[in-house]
Amino acid sequence: MKFVVDNRKTENIVTLQIVPFAHPQGCIGYLMADRASKEALALDVHLDFVYDMSERVKLEGWKLRYVVDSHTHADHPSGAASFAKKFDCIRVTHEQSNHIGVTFHPKDGEQINLGESKITVRHTPGHTQDHIVLITDGALFSGDSLLIGSVARTDFLGGNASQLFDSIHLLQADLPDQTTLFPGHDYRGRIKSTLEEEKKCNPWLLITDRDEFVRNLTANPPPKPANMNDLLRLNRQGVNIEENISVPEVINLVRAGGAASVIDVRTEAEFESEHIEGSHLLPLDKIEEKSDEVRAVPAPRLLLCQSGNRASMAKSRLEKLNVAGLSVIKGGIVSYKEAGGETLRGKLRISLERQVRIASGSLVLLGLVTGFYIHPAFLILSGFAGGGLIFAGITDYCGLGILLSKMPWNRYSSKSNISPVSHSCEASQPGTYAASLTDKKASKR
Repeated sequence: MKFVVDNRKTENIVTLQIVPFAHPQGCIGYLMADRASKEALALDVHLDFVYDMSERVKLEGWKLRYVVDSHTHADHPSGAASFAKKFDCIRVTHEQSNHIGVTFHPKDGEQINLGESKITVRHTPGHTQDHIVLITDGALFSGDSLLIGSVARTDFLGGNASQLFDSIHLLQADLPDQTTLFPGHDYRGRIKSTLEEEKKCNPWLLITDRDEFVRNLTANPPPKPANMNDLLRLNRQGVNIEENISVPEVINLVRAGGAASVIDVRTEAEFESEHIEGSHLLPLDKIEEKSDEVRAVPAPRLLLCQSGNRASMAKSRLEKLNVAGLSVIKGGIVSYKEAGGETLRGKLRISLERQVRIASGSLVLLGLVTGFYIHPAFLILSGFAGGGLIFAGITDYCGLGILLSKMPWNRYSSKSNISPVSHSCEASQPGTYAASLTDKKASKR
């Protein structure tokens, strides 16, 4: 399912123009600008959307003043640092975030001004201790506290279910029912709701007893986000994702359960023959048309092929589509195995590199034989094969390899093995409470 919305469309809230940017991972970032002064603010910028959001700011002629992270993100790399650098503006987080490079830590209830538009910052601990929300006339940008039909999880980063209960109920009490809710995540392609709708339909808001809320929220936590520790380091320290990653680092990552970030760009036959358990198959020749599937993989995204060449090509192609957070696994699966990395083996297939060598050698031999026995003009085949190998060596581009990858024997399944978006920041739905609620509704019918 494709979640990216047409961000040419906007929402208008009183004096503000709102542009949402929805990501295939379920994250939602926002640009908001005062229509009169054109002063703007960016909220929860995903690293993949730095380019798109920058282009929108330039297109509108906005003066970007602030870049805000609603909290320390554990499921995706923040683009706040690079985005703020592009526009020389102020980064904003809660003081408990301890993000390097942030100069403005607003207090609870403090206001940020965009021209005549006033945005109130509220400290809403629960999902994390450093969580804040933004409130304008008619709108609540709730980050990962209150979601559409759900709430945030509280089982890591100092989360506290009791605090979350207080935070979301205080917001309900202070804001009109007609307030538009813009969440920081949605895993079903939605962008907005209203507090009135949430009070009616959100099962978590129907729980009015704190103890019951806490019991349900802490009873069945979903799996933690992949590569959470790496992402926390990236988002707190503002370090760059490396162009390449060493095999020992990959082995450690896979052993720690991070194989979901490995994207294998070899052919389907090669993948079927041998692959890293838990990795994703996305062949090089499909990488551009399925770039959203790459975005759905938790960053840092690690590109793997047989020896590293195709992974480098995939990285180049994806970066032209503004996909960020990519690292090439140096030496590919060959080096990974040599260093002791474990793989799953299936039916043995000839690797694409070996197929290229076989095909090139065959062309050379065919040219020599036919040139000697039939006509010297056939020697051009040998020259063509040799020239192609030299070109591939110089440019790192092998047309013969790309052609062979499309052959029927290299295709065994066109189905991608990239899983649907995992709801990594959303709480599991209330268990016994949700069931009883369903029973009550059924009895009323």
